[in-house]
Amino acid sequence: HGQDVTCNTCHKPHEQDLTFAAVGACLSCHADDHSLAYEGSPHHALWEAETAGLGPLGSGVTCATCHMPQSERKGVVTTNHNQNDTLRPNEKMIRPVCMECHSLEFSIDALADADLVQRNFSGTPDRHIESIDWAVSRVEQSDQGSNQ
Repeated sequence: HGQDVTCNTCHKPHEQDLTFAAVGACLSCHADDHSLAYEGSPHHALWEAETAGLGPLGSGVTCATCHMPQSERKGVVTTNHNQNDTLRPNEKMIRPVCMECHSLEFSIDALADADLVQRNFSGTPDRHIESIDWAVSRVEQSDQGSNQ
């Protein structure tokens, strides 16, 4: 890389081009397998549909959606520009990112599948983390006990 990253790296100073900032700016520097696999991924297809007016507002998934998630508080939407908050370990992104659309079970399985992560989530997880089943079973048993 060797370049300083400033606001202008992603946000052109005289334009409000969030489309470029959400994907194009990222891909202009990041050329790892995960980043390059974004185009053609299911998340990219959702973003293309949204930007073409074929998907609901907010239904698209960009690099920024996952690595710079937005939050809303008292009607004010802010973007978290600290990518480390959701980067390593990748499980840090489950609640603020993945569970906006996916179940906890799917999110854990998907992030545990290193090959799936490399493919930018094109496909389904080939792993299943059993501990979530134990927790779900325990909650179900507890619910059954309180209904008797």
